[in-house]
Parts: sequence; C-alpha cells; structure tokens
Amino acid sequence: MKKRYLVGLSLAMLLIASDLLQSNPTGAPAGRTGSPGDGGATCFTSGCHSGAPTDATGIITTNVPTEGYTPGSTYTVTVTLSGNGRKGFQVSPQKADGTLMGSLSAGSGSMVISSKYITHTSAKQTNPAVWTFSWTAPAAGSGAVDFYGAFAQTTSITRKEKITINEKTATGINENGFVSSLEVYPNPVVGRNLNMGFDLKKSGQVKIALIDITGREINRMVDGFESAGNKQYEFELPEMNRGIYFVQIQVNGERLSRKILVNN
Repeated sequence: MKKRYLVGLSLAMLLIASDLLQSNPTGAPAGRTGSPGDGGATCFTSGCHSGAPTDATGIITTNVPTEGYTPGSTYTVTVTLSGNGRKGFQVSPQKADGTLMGSLSAGSGSMVISSKYITHTSAKQTNPAVWTFSWTAPAAGSGAVDFYGAFAQTTSITRKEKITINEKTATGINENGFVSSLEVYPNPVVGRNLNMGFDLKKSGQVKIALIDITGREINRMVDGFESAGNKQYEFELPEMNRGIYFVQIQVNGERLSRKILVNN
C-alpha cells in the first residue's frame, strides 16, 4: 500500500512539473512572437507549449486610423483571445529584420520586456481575455510597421498573427465637410464594446447608427444636438451575428459610414 502511494505521489508531482514546464503564466520570454526577426520562434518552438500555432485574424486590433499612423502619436492596441483555457500573449512592432518600431507602454495585466516585447503578467481564463496597451509610432519616414503576435489559449492550442500598419503619408485631408479624424475600433469587433472618435467641425444634429449590410438600421446609438469639437464615444452593441456592418454618422443631413467586421 505504501509503495502504491509513493508511485501515485510521484506521478502527480510529474504531471504538475510537466504543466509548469509547458507554460509561462507570468509572461512569455523575449523573442516569442513568430516574427522573422525572432527567427520565427514562438512558445511552441521553444517547447513551452505542445501545439503548433495556427494563423489567426482579429486578435490584434488598434485605433490607428485607416489612413495610417501619424509619426510620434500614441495609439491603443488591443489583444483579444476567445475560447476556454488559460491564455497569454506576446506582441512586438517590428521591421522584417527585427528592428523595434516605435515604443511600447504596458497596460493593466501586461509588461514590456527588453523594451521590444509586451506580454501578459498573469494568464487569464476569462472568455474572452482582453489586454490593452499603448504604442507610440516611430519617426516620420519609418514606413509600414508590422505587429507580430503569438498567443496561447491552452498549453496545446496556440495562434499567431501579423498585422501591418502604414504610415500616414498625407496631412490636412478631411474625410468630408463636417467630420475629420474618424476612428472606429476595435475593428474587427470581438465582444460587444465599440469605440468611436472624431472631430466635429460645426455644431449640429448628430445621429450615429449601426446599419446592417442590407441598409437596415439595427441600433440608434446617438441622436441629439452636439457642439463642435472632439467627440469620443463608447457603445455597447446589441447581440449580432458575425458579418459586415456599417457605423453611420449623420450631421445636418450629411452622411459618412465606416465598415466594421463583427467576429462574435
């Protein structure tokens, strides 16, 4: 009986040790983004996780405008991981040769390591698991920036993604006569929160609505008089099927739309 107890205890200790070896719940070691500059390394290639990463989309989102980043400006980057399991990530903005592009500032639940990488400080089991952090864009003339990311959902399920953000090459160009600097994020949308910001050039009656692909209004989010100036909104969207939708702004009869992709 004593021998069986010792064998069982040894097996339990081995399983616990194996789990500790196969994950980094307090942050991934530097250089695990899957980027060419990191030699393609992820937590799978380093042996921390047993599942080879599959390509993903929509995990990394930003509030950088569609026309590109403004050099020296600071933006919000969001990492969203869905599914069950203990989740973690590592992201880095780089050139193909591994050169860091811009600078990173950690948010809640994340930390910067080696000035070049941002990773979780503790694994999350929420569904979805969300981290946000800040990125300050590089100097003018830096060109396109690739964000590389590797993500763990469990010790055996991993993902990887690359998004490219272009540098804004023209300034002083307005979207139209009444709104400029329009930002809608995160896009793709994961979850039910959507943020919007823009500069309203003149006061007026403002309507902001969510429109489906057939042109049907499915949610009126703003309907009232707004004074001129910078506007920032945070909306909780209704439950929607996956697909393409439009956020439509109407000011004094003039309209402007932005396409969004819902990944729920």
